[in-house]
Amino acid sequence: MIHESFGFSCVRINSVSLRSISVRAQYYRRGEREFKQLDIDNAPSLERLLQLVFRSDLHVSVISAPKLETLCCHSYSPAKIMFGSTVIQGSKIYRLTTAVHSIKILAVDMRILSLDTVVDLMRCFPSLEKLYIQSCNSGPNNLWLRKHKKLSRYHDVRLKKIVFEWYWGIRSQINFVTFFVLNATALESMILRIQAKNYNKEFLAEHRGKLQLENRASRGARFQFTTEICVRNIREIKDIHDFNLPDPFVC
Repeated sequence: MIHESFGFSCVRINSVSLRSISVRAQYYRRGEREFKQLDIDNAPSLERLLQLVFRSDLHVSVISAPKLETLCCHSYSPAKIMFGSTVIQGSKIYRLTTAVHSIKILAVDMRILSLDTVVDLMRCFPSLEKLYIQSCNSGPNNLWLRKHKKLSRYHDVRLKKIVFEWYWGIRSQINFVTFFVLNATALESMILRIQAKNYNKEFLAEHRGKLQLENRASRGARFQFTTEICVRNIREIKDIHDFNLPDPFVC
């Protein structure tokens, strides 16, 4: 784990054995230097990069990490992560020049639920298999039929597992989830966390219909509504054991 309070303005990593990196923000004391740059020059064994930075304008540059498969993004963070000349700030793709094929597990903590943002991330990470979404605010309607017609037509959605925290059944969420129900042909499971007051036959039957589960693109996909926390809060990943888990976002 790299704390911003270490007092370094730049950290450069060259390690053949390092498997996990976590960057966590701390408040600065007067006179301390701000941590501005993390350069991962050569990390052939690196598998997880957990960028737990919420206030800093830190730049993370990944030059060589061929086994990196787990990443988290925060829509409210000003921090940037660069894979070569591809630039992600917060959870938005600001420049996509080269797709990153190694990433298979992505957790996105979004201030406002946005299908457009997630579709851009899938284009950046075309081998993505697991997607964890945390969002407590509704946003645009997330209409997609015309906007993402090409993507849906060719079923270029390879996700196998989707976990969605805080589904309460408003229109923007229904449209968001339905996009994956109808287009994710490799989907194996989708878990939706709902409020305890909604865990009843009427709500479940209504939303199975609204989400068009009978028309799902993957006939073998399983859909589960639960009241239990189904994604470990990204901000709660702090124990050293968490960084060594194959999938640190699973509760």
